[in-house]
Amino acid sequence: MDAPVCRRARPLLGTLVEVRAEGSDAGVAVAAALDEIAAVHALLTFHAEDSELQAINRAAPGERLIADSRTLAVLRLAAELHDLSERAFDCRIGPVDFLADTRFPVSFDGDIVVKETCAHVDLGGIAKGFAVDCAIDVLRGFAVESALVNAGGDLRHHGTRPMSVQVRDPRNAARVAVSVLLDNAALASSTAGGFGAAVESASRIRDASGRMLPPLAGATVQAPSCMLADALTKVVLATGDEAHPLLTRYGGAVVVYSPA
Repeated sequence: MDAPVCRRARPLLGTLVEVRAEGSDAGVAVAAALDEIAAVHALLTFHAEDSELQAINRAAPGERLIADSRTLAVLRLAAELHDLSERAFDCRIGPVDFLADTRFPVSFDGDIVVKETCAHVDLGGIAKGFAVDCAIDVLRGFAVESALVNAGGDLRHHGTRPMSVQVRDPRNAARVAVSVLLDNAALASSTAGGFGAAVESASRIRDASGRMLPPLAGATVQAPSCMLADALTKVVLATGDEAHPLLTRYGGAVVVYSPA
């Protein structure tokens, strides 16, 4: 007898998040995973004044804040990548005089967040992948044989059987660029102009020199976690380096890359 399968979707993280699970606990597992993604969204969204991220952004330099462990995890990796990539991964926003201070806007004293600069942080380039990872962690706590969490192209697989995933061409979303066999790993895709961008679309990602990338520039990275895959797509796009040393450092690999 086949194991029960549950598949549900919910609008979260600025996209439609889909969770699929197979196993005797599939229904309750999927519901718990979606609730966890909603909780991460509430903590880390830039677009709600009552999010924990915005409380940190409003803090004055020198202020010390207690943060949720999930917020800490994302900020720590964002700060690490900010430094190691020489700001190719840069989630700071604010006036030019704020950004002239190239430090990451927060530091850490144990589990305390210390505000360092006036610049704000937008974690949109990494938090979606983290939310996917959190959902997978929740699913692992149930009797689930296989699962997939997909947040608008940032996805992660868990289970005993690998699955084939089709990766779209960033220059033409209707075209499949490559198929990847995903085995307890993650994929993330980023396009400078956003999913379904056209040549005339506005770009949202800058290269390492500060110039806006062509809107059809895109990258897909496979990595052990979706948070890493999500962030590393930004490093590849900003530097144009498909063999960037951070890919090796974090166990990532470029699956698709288009400079324009």
